[in-house]
Amino acid sequence: MKTIHKRIQFLGMLLAIICVAAACSDDEACGYEVEELIDCPALGLNIGDACSVNGDGNLNGTVNDVCECIQDFTIISECPGFMQNADFEIVTGDPNATVDNDIDLATGWGPLWQTGSLADLFDQSTTNFGAGCFSMPTPSSGVFAGMWVENNPNSMGSAGFREGFFNEMTATILPNTGTYNLSFDHANMSTGCGFTGDIKVGVYGVNYSLPTPLPANPTGVGVPTNIDLFGAANTVLLAEITIPSSNDDTWVQEVIAINTNALSLPAGGFNHIMITHTDNPLPDFGRLFMGFDNFCIINE
Repeated sequence: MKTIHKRIQFLGMLLAIICVAAACSDDEACGYEVEELIDCPALGLNIGDACSVNGDGNLNGTVNDVCECIQDFTIISECPGFMQNADFEIVTGDPNATVDNDIDLATGWGPLWQTGSLADLFDQSTTNFGAGCFSMPTPSSGVFAGMWVENNPNSMGSAGFREGFFNEMTATILPNTGTYNLSFDHANMSTGCGFTGDIKVGVYGVNYSLPTPLPANPTGVGVPTNIDLFGAANTVLLAEITIPSSNDDTWVQEVIAINTNALSLPAGGFNHIMITHTDNPLPDFGRLFMGFDNFCIINE
């Protein structure tokens, strides 16, 4: 009889526990809380969550698998990609009104220093290129840029033929964001001038924003260096191409891979592409007047 009574008591207690458990399915209703575990306690976020890179509330990053807030990057897979007005067709004036130093008529493009020898802008109707021996690139390409590229091992040589231009990109390219493909067309417009000697063009990434003023005019063909124009912390050499003086005025396309995982980019990435002579000249002197057009940067 006692055994039956004990069994009834046990069943009663078990039933009471089941009833309490059913009534307390909501943890807070039962008087206690269960702390939810998160992947990254310091951030208060889980891996894959949106986050603010600079802590300003702007959700412009993603928490990676080691609990770092890494800035998201833009993927653009169709030309012109990251380049603004890549074919120079958007202009704010007449490229033929001034023969020289008018690159800033093209929206999104500008000079590398304040005054002096700057890049030029032409179109299919241009007849005065500033020198009678220059020729129009073929086939016709609408509006395009032109500039001297001098290969001079003597960095103290005259800066008179040192020219360049750069593009304010549509988005910043950040470090360690993979490989980008840069392409552009070039043509030797000075084939009728009798120049000899190959040249080497440098393509640089620059982190630059207004209202910071443009650098002062260079005092030599290599002084200051291109890296030092905007400061070594803000500039990176992306690529170099050698152009033989035997090239004619037919457009040639260059395609260059830019691996941001292997290059030492500025900490904040770069938002301008700079085209000029390279800081690493060939051993022999050379000087050509080159046309440039149809720039494009896309990522894979």
